[in-house]
Amino acid sequence: MVPVTTANAGVLWELLQEPDLRDYQDLPDVDRAAFLRIVGARPARFAPEAVGRFEWLLHSLLDAVQPLGWVSLRIADVGRATAEIGYSVVREHRGEGIATEAVAALVAEGFRRGGLREIRAYCLPENLSSRAVLRHNGFDEEGTLARGATVAGKPVDVILHCLLYERWMSGATENRQATRS
Repeated sequence: MVPVTTANAGVLWELLQEPDLRDYQDLPDVDRAAFLRIVGARPARFAPEAVGRFEWLLHSLLDAVQPLGWVSLRIADVGRATAEIGYSVVREHRGEGIATEAVAALVAEGFRRGGLREIRAYCLPENLSSRAVLRHNGFDEEGTLARGATVAGKPVDVILHCLLYERWMSGATENRQATRS
């Protein structure tokens, strides 16, 4: 996992242009220059008590140039103990366990270094692969939020998934040790 900074934000912007990545997410529809400004306004690094959006590019150990996807962690100003994760893997690398491993690493980072108490994720009911990633990482489905997100400009239902620090620490997750980064 490589932190997204102004130096490599263009790589993430290019990745976000892949059309199938928008099937289950409402990704920013801004030009490259605007995206670089957005990333430049974010906190410089993830640390305890930090708030804002943090993103990491996912790379293979064999290919440090071409990203396989990305993960994100968003911590709101209010209630800094809770964060929301997001993630995606490019089509040609789906089904290889990359998202599962990346989410495990991000969860560990959030709980260990970020001092978070709860991590949430929102997922479309029909996105079975993403739901499996969350289940493998110990997230519990908490219920459906009607019109809880927007995808392709349309309101959609989402399932709220939660993972509490105590559950993660108890080892109740399948991937608690998968924290390579």
